[in-house]
Amino acid sequence: MTKSLFALRDGCCLLLLAAVLCWPGGLSAGPTGDRLEEEQVVRLYRDIVPSTVFLASSYTTGNGRSSAIGSGFIIDEAGTVLTNAHVVDGAHTVIAKLYDGQRVKVEIIGIDSYSDVAMLRLVGVGGKMPFLRLGTSNTLRIGQRTLLIGNPFGLGFGLSTGIISGLDRLPPGLTFSKPRVPLIQTTAPLNPGDSGGPLVNSEGRVIGITTALMMGTQNIGFAVPVDVVKEVIGELKTKGKVTRPWLGVGGKFVTEEIRELFVLPLADGLLVEEVYPGSPATEAGLHAGSVDVTVAGEPWMMGGDLITSLQDRSIRSIEDFISTMKPLKVGETVSVEFIRDRVRRRTSMVVAERPQGLSGLVSGPSGTGSPMPRSWSHKDSPPLSDRIP
Repeated sequence: MTKSLFALRDGCCLLLLAAVLCWPGGLSAGPTGDRLEEEQVVRLYRDIVPSTVFLASSYTTGNGRSSAIGSGFIIDEAGTVLTNAHVVDGAHTVIAKLYDGQRVKVEIIGIDSYSDVAMLRLVGVGGKMPFLRLGTSNTLRIGQRTLLIGNPFGLGFGLSTGIISGLDRLPPGLTFSKPRVPLIQTTAPLNPGDSGGPLVNSEGRVIGITTALMMGTQNIGFAVPVDVVKEVIGELKTKGKVTRPWLGVGGKFVTEEIRELFVLPLADGLLVEEVYPGSPATEAGLHAGSVDVTVAGEPWMMGGDLITSLQDRSIRSIEDFISTMKPLKVGETVSVEFIRDRVRRRTSMVVAERPQGLSGLVSGPSGTGSPMPRSWSHKDSPPLSDRIP
């Protein structure tokens, strides 16, 4: 009986070995997980890169001319291109280099500096263009793989990979008066020339537009979420700009440390550091701070009003402010509660349209208590210039 069992076992082993040896290529030819992943990345790059463009912008300045470089990507067969606003804003000439080597002029359709999104059109290109499809960003998860295609330093089209390392990021160093949208954070390495390029997922769908990196760190870059992009491109196409509600105040939200140091009222809110001339805040008589102080290396402008609520909604953070302002319409009246000289007061403002290019006209204290984010603006080659997305 025992001999029969051994014979049966040996026979099965021989059959299994024969099956393995007869399998095409044997065991050694089967692709490993790493090999499959590598092939997927190679395929994605091959499929996506024909729809990306290299952008060179020329500017006239007081000292002559300057230039910028960046990337963009085509979103339809007609040759519509999306990129960062800071790559092309103010340029008198923009030239695109396509993946097939063609150099064509670019027409600027619209620019939204607030979200750092611009829409362009390739001029004089015949036939149907390859294009990328927009995905969604509201279902992204930290840990998802990302691919970034751009033209680093103008060396040629290239690829970098990473993962999503953060969502809804508002990089430190931004003042309240600066344009800001919650950004995607990625570990995919960014370089000058990558600004405006597509950030895509493992299915090849665009999930963001590359916009900035944080200097002094390793592999912390940011991209404008594609859902934000989709919100603005309709207005950019029809009007060339995006209409946004605006009150005309700038400042910072108080912290417990600041409250204790300066014996501020026990209330959360926006400490007004700037009131823009001719704005609704000016008409309502709000007061800006006038005492310039620095706390732990961060500048503050003290002595101004403290806004505690809008439309009877408490304002404790920038997220609160953005969510309250977003549904407001130009011309709508908004109620404002604020504290001045320890007295709680109320007023109203008529919402105005946010001026285009506001961030370039007036800028407040930078609040550089943390490393500043950087991307590549009108000097999109070393040395890098500061740019707040």
